[in-house]
Amino acid sequence: MTTGEKIAALRRDHKLSQEALGEKLGLSRQAVSKWEADQAVPTMDNLMELSRLFGVPVDTLLRPDAPFPAPPADENSTDAPAAPETPHKGVSLSRGKILAIGGAALLCVSLALNAVCLYQIAQLKGEVHALRVQAGNVNTVYYPGTGADTGDFADSSEHMTLDPENTEQLIVTFSAVPRVASDGETAKFLLRGGEQSWECEAEGDAGGGYRGSLTIPMVDEYSVYLVLTDQNGGTRNLLIASESDIENRFSIDVQAYWTSGGPTFSFGKNTFTGTLSTYVDSHDALEDNSFTGRIILYQNGKEIAEQPLEYRISDGEYSPNTYDTEVRLGTFEGRMSDFSIKVEITDAYGRVFTVTPD
Repeated sequence: MTTGEKIAALRRDHKLSQEALGEKLGLSRQAVSKWEADQAVPTMDNLMELSRLFGVPVDTLLRPDAPFPAPPADENSTDAPAAPETPHKGVSLSRGKILAIGGAALLCVSLALNAVCLYQIAQLKGEVHALRVQAGNVNTVYYPGTGADTGDFADSSEHMTLDPENTEQLIVTFSAVPRVASDGETAKFLLRGGEQSWECEAEGDAGGGYRGSLTIPMVDEYSVYLVLTDQNGGTRNLLIASESDIENRFSIDVQAYWTSGGPTFSFGKNTFTGTLSTYVDSHDALEDNSFTGRIILYQNGKEIAEQPLEYRISDGEYSPNTYDTEVRLGTFEGRMSDFSIKVEITDAYGRVFTVTPD
């Protein structure tokens, strides 16, 4: 089984939805879905948390040939073995039976301790294997950052934004000033997202630092490293930053509902009037939060009327992401089931989001 198949099986065995598992890990449902589809690989931290949550070694999750644990026993199962019969109160145990019982108890303790040791060894092997997979080279070491005062960099930064020419891509820029530098060292930037990786040359500056930029496909998580190679071929891969839940952070949520009025049907005619409230929630990674919006009326899937959204006004001020629109779409003949209304929001990047009002 692949890592994704094992995660999916364990999640189902523990009666968790993808969304519920994501909440336990502090991630989105999409991240869990990509793991299970083997479109992405959990980070080491996430693998350790999955190991703790499901009670299996990291090595079991990563190695396709590792034995897979049986599902948790059902608390209501009737297949549990019957408890051993208790000796009759009036019957004493012979010395041989006492020795046999004592020996069995010692054997159980020994087996339990051995199992604990084997589990810890498997965990360590899994961690080493995962680090090797991340590195892609057993001679390359990835050093995690350890804080601004004692970390690998005197200064570093990383920034991501949507590509305005193609919103299915990210533009990632980064800079780093390593605390320790060696003569003759060469530098490049490496960005790893799931099973994919991208790299670019590091452009040096007068302050002893490096800067670079990459355009990559939209991924849900990535880590970016400064790769330093000395004259002897030794490599230091210094972690600059890690990002997760990226797709959600670049999206928007739209909610719309009737606060008064709404569609009505009378004598074969349908009237669409009332007050429609709309709220647009832009997530933290979007730099331009400007939107345009409209209300669209469809009949049998064809657009027949529209109206722009109107800002909510309070004390002479308008709320940029909240709209209260007095709907005046008109009256039309036909069955009510032939009609539908949608709110359409277009963001500054040309992406269109639609929602049906409640």
